[in-house]
Amino acid sequence: MNATNINTRIDAELKADATNILGACGLTMSTAIRIFLEQVVQTQGLPFDVKRTPSAKTARALKEANELEKTGSHRFDSINGMVEDMTSDK
Repeated sequence: MNATNINTRIDAELKADATNILGACGLTMSTAIRIFLEQVVQTQGLPFDVKRTPSAKTARALKEANELEKTGSHRFDSINGMVEDMTSDK
């Protein structure tokens, strides 16, 4: 095997927490990273779903944008009204 190194910076608390969990599973950090990378190659992508849940405000805005796109209508009479709505804490 022609080995190489990977260097990365992570939060110290994250490293400590992950090291403890991996240790309880009988794995070192290096072994866990190697397993992860082998799975990336095998699956030709991340071996798990990556999801980001939008905030409630963003979810409402996305829903409204989709509805407006379907109807071709708009709810603002001016840019100022749109900016005011975007910056309010509704």
